Amino acid sequence: MDRESLKQKVCAAIDQRRERIVALGEAIMDDPELGFKEVRTARRVAEVFAELGLPCEEGLALTGVKAELAGCRPGPTVALMGELDALVVPGHPRAHAQTNAAHACGHNAQIAGLMGAALGLATCRATEHLAGTIALLAVPAEEYVEIDYRLG
Repeated sequence: MDRESLKQKVCAAIDQRRERIVALGEAIMDDPELGFKEVRTARRVAEVFAELGLPCEEGLALTGVKAELAGCRPGPTVALMGELDALVVPGHPRAHAQTNAAHACGHNAQIAGLMGAALGLATCRATEHLAGTIALLAVPAEEYVEIDYRLG
């Protein structure tokens, strides 16, 4: 399969799952978690990987999740990543009532995009035509908040 055909196939697979991908991003937006506490968000990521039959590593740096898509021949590793954590934003219209956490910088959309890529690549079996490995990484605690908690 040539590159353009494969690209169209992956994009079509993602487009077919558009509502699900957007709903995932919205669900994460409505359930924000602060750094190293992203348990529910990480669980959502792991569930998508499991549904796709992708073994994943969980609990990386406490809450991170990683899966890999292996190509049909050796080659480079390319990482796709999304960040799990939210910020403390009192007064944000979608802030968590107890923690004031909110996805004010789009990490919910990053994770939705990561899951969209995983869904598109895996369901159309793109790696049967690619060399190397695609590492799918959901990473914790990118934001610099709750310093005392993190130091503990």
